Amino acid sequence: MPAAKIFTLAEANALLPKLKTMLSSANQELTEKAETLANAYAMHEDCEQEMSKVKVVKASKNDNENSLSALRECRLNFQASIESLEQAKKSYIHALNFWLEEISQTGVILRDIKAGLLDFPADSGSFQYYLCWQANEDDIQYWHLHNDGFIGRRPLAVLSEYL
Repeated sequence: MPAAKIFTLAEANALLPKLKTMLSSANQELTEKAETLANAYAMHEDCEQEMSKVKVVKASKNDNENSLSALRECRLNFQASIESLEQAKKSYIHALNFWLEEISQTGVILRDIKAGLLDFPADSGSFQYYLCWQANEDDIQYWHLHNDGFIGRRPLAVLSEYL
């Protein structure tokens, strides 16, 4: 178990309102950023398809000028789509890193930001474990050993058998 803040059940439950707000804000912002990213990616794919359709044909000077003009416009749109996609990626990653840092600074271990899955390091003497909580739960009702993860969650009622 990493050297981190150690929580009592009362401390962990007291932190839940703050964490619920943080997770809600994080997921709202990340959903918006993901939509922007998806839109930028779709725009980029459209521009990429348009670029593949434009062909410069040697014909009359007017036809060639029209083809070159269409190619230039497509290229400008394609470049803009690349920049938009890059900005959307950076914005998403920045928001994700911000929320990972904000939530981690509380001392909890963030396992899944979308599901709101958090572990609170806890111990009782030499017995180390995690109090485990998910955003759809009212309070902390489960725990697990540090190698067990979510699938090894056990009800708090049986924790006394291990202490």
